[in-house]
Order: sequence, then C-alpha cells, then structure tokens
Amino acid sequence: MSVARAKVESFVRQNPRLFVLVESPDGRSAQIVETGTGKALQVEWGELADAVEKENPVRRSGYQVLVFTDGRQIALADVGFAFAPSTVNTGPLPDLPSTFCFRDFRHLTTGVQALLGEEGREREALSAVMLALALLDGARAVGFDVSREERELDLLLRRLEERGAVP
Repeated sequence: MSVARAKVESFVRQNPRLFVLVESPDGRSAQIVETGTGKALQVEWGELADAVEKENPVRRSGYQVLVFTDGRQIALADVGFAFAPSTVNTGPLPDLPSTFCFRDFRHLTTGVQALLGEEGREREALSAVMLALALLDGARAVGFDVSREERELDLLLRRLEERGAVP
C-alpha cells in the first residue's frame, strides 16, 4: 500500500462526520464521499502522487491535500471537498476566491434566488451566477460530476435572461 493511500484512509477514518471511503472490490481504487452533500470523488490509488497534511490558520483545523499525478489537487477539509475554481468559461472574475467547496455553490444559488426576488438586483445576481459557474468548472476539472448543479444554474440563468440581465 502506498504512503499516500494510507494517509487518505487515516484522514477519512479520523473524520467520519465529513467523509466516507468506499473501497472498490479489487482494491485499486475507492470513492471518497462527502457526507454533507453526497458528492463522490473516484480515486485511482495509482494516480495519487501524495496526500499532504496542512492546517488552516484561520479555522484552526487540519485538512489534507490530495495531489494527483496529472497535477489535480483536491483538499479534504472541514467544509468537505475544496478545490480551485476555473475561469475557462467565465474569463477573469473580480473577487474570485482561490478555493471553493460545494457549500459555496448552495450559498451562491440561494443568494441568486433571493436577489431575483428583488427588482434591480439582476447585475448582482449575474455576478453570483458567474462565480457559481467558475466553481462548477473547477469541480468538473478535478473529477466531480456536477450535472445536477449545472441544471440548477441553467434555471437561474433562464430567469436572468427573462429579466433581460443576460444578452
């Protein structure tokens, strides 16, 4: 067993409220499931280059960064999976955080819905949708299925189009 795999298994065992590890029958891979959202990450153990323990100085909590041989990085943290956004479809965005988690998606979409309940807040709602799009593009780039979230974002975009906020 690789050192990186042992570190991941240990971290997940120590954080059962946050993650569950589901081993494949052949032992060559596993799914790491985020308990709060049900999001799952398929990990091929041979593609895992390292698992680095770190501490968040602001939250005073430990997290683990999974480093894959193809360069992808995903953190297992107290907020669940954490990953970098991608601006491939949005272009540069002001105030874009360096990492996101799936809780952030829920926060952004809830905020958009609230903004759409008010007149004249379409620009703010569109900004939040763009952040959510960068979040989903980042999640997809590191290996998550985001089809459910994409459908939700599409509905919000349609509502913005109906209000004339999207060309």
